[in-house]
Amino acid sequence: MSSTAHARLTTQRVVLVGLMSALVLIFSGFRIMVPIPVDNAAIHLGNIMCVLSGLLLGPLGGLAAGIGSALYDLTNPVYAPEAWITFLTKSVIGLLTGLLSHWHGRKSLSLWWNLAGAALGSLAYVALYFLKSWLMGKFVFSLAAGSPMVIFLTTKCVTSAINAVIAVAVSVPLWELIRKPLQRAGVMRE
Repeated sequence: MSSTAHARLTTQRVVLVGLMSALVLIFSGFRIMVPIPVDNAAIHLGNIMCVLSGLLLGPLGGLAAGIGSALYDLTNPVYAPEAWITFLTKSVIGLLTGLLSHWHGRKSLSLWWNLAGAALGSLAYVALYFLKSWLMGKFVFSLAAGSPMVIFLTTKCVTSAINAVIAVAVSVPLWELIRKPLQRAGVMRE
C-alpha cells in the first residue's frame, strides 16, 4: 500500500469517527425523560449510533461512541460533570461491538456475529451503568440501602436495558440495509 493510500485511509477513518461521533451526539438528544426523586433516567436513541459505530469502524467505533456521548453530556450542565465517565462507559458499546463483529477479519459481514457484538457491547454498558448508578446513589445522593436505593437503581437499570434492546434491535438491521451501499461507495472494504 502506498503512503498516499495509507494517508487517505487514515483521513477517511478520522472523518468517519467524527461523523459517527456527531450522529451519536444528535441521536442522544432524542429522548424521553423518566423522572425519579433524586435524578433522571432517559430512554434515548444514542446507543443505536454507538452500536452502529462499532459495526462500521470496528473497535475504533468505541472512540466515536465515547466522544459523541461525552459531547452530549457537555451540552447539559446537569450531565457535564459526568462527561468523562460517560466517555469511558459508552466507549465500551462501540469497542465490544466492533471487536466481536470485526474479529478475525469478519468486517461486520456476519449477521450473527454482529448481533452478538451488539448484544455484548450493550449488556456490558448496562452493567457499567448499574455500577455507576449504585456508586452515585450511595456516595452522591446518600440513598439508604432500602426502598429509595431500590427505586433509584430499578428505574436506572430498566431504562438502560430498554436502551440496550432498542440499540440492538434497530442498529443491526439498519447495518444490514446500509452495509452494501457503503461498500459500493468505498466507505468500507470487503
